[in-house]
Amino acid sequence: MTAKLNRAVRCTAAVLAALAVGAGATACDASSGSSDKAASHSDSAADSSSGTQDGGSQKDSQKDSQDAGDGVKKTAVKGSRTDAVNPASARTRESKRCHTGELRYSWGGPHGGAPDMEADSQQIASIRLTNSGGRTCTVYGFPGVRLISDSGDAWDLRRSSDKPSTLTLHPGDDTAMVSMNVLPLPHDMKGPKPFRVSKVLLTPPDETTHVTLKWPYGGALLDQSGATRPGTFVNPVGVG
Repeated sequence: MTAKLNRAVRCTAAVLAALAVGAGATACDASSGSSDKAASHSDSAADSSSGTQDGGSQKDSQKDSQDAGDGVKKTAVKGSRTDAVNPASARTRESKRCHTGELRYSWGGPHGGAPDMEADSQQIASIRLTNSGGRTCTVYGFPGVRLISDSGDAWDLRRSSDKPSTLTLHPGDDTAMVSMNVLPLPHDMKGPKPFRVSKVLLTPPDETTHVTLKWPYGGALLDQSGATRPGTFVNPVGVG
């Protein structure tokens, strides 16, 4: 009788132990599931927060662009690039592209045109690119243009909405033209911040090295370096 009772007690203890282990495993699984759900919820919340912030930035950018564009007939495209990379130019073979060191650079638009830096409206400043190398090469797209002020401030120009085309330059006198719409700040206008250009860093389309050119026209630009649609911007390389 005592032996049977002892066996019953041992069996009951074993069953309770097994149930305890099973309950522990179930608790672990439930905890893991809750953690996964919590992590998933956290990720979703982060994505939602990011989307909200982006949306707010876009609204702010739209307002800035409207403020910057007031009174200006033509402005840069909102959110346009400021470097010399032109994705669409992949159609042009790498070996045919004009490299920075193969070009000669000089100021002056068609018929010797120059910007009037005392004007109260947009002007055009142009840089000629001449093929000074020993081979025929092509240019396509927007260059990178960085203005440096006399105080050392930098301004990377945004792009216009104009569509680029491929230009073929033969060695010698073949030229292309980089034109910039610039918005002068008249010397007698008080209040707006001036940007007095000292030099221009120009990177030909799809190149990674630049040339430094001295700004020859004096005067000052209306400082819209922080605007999304400034009145000073660069156009794609065109016919010289």
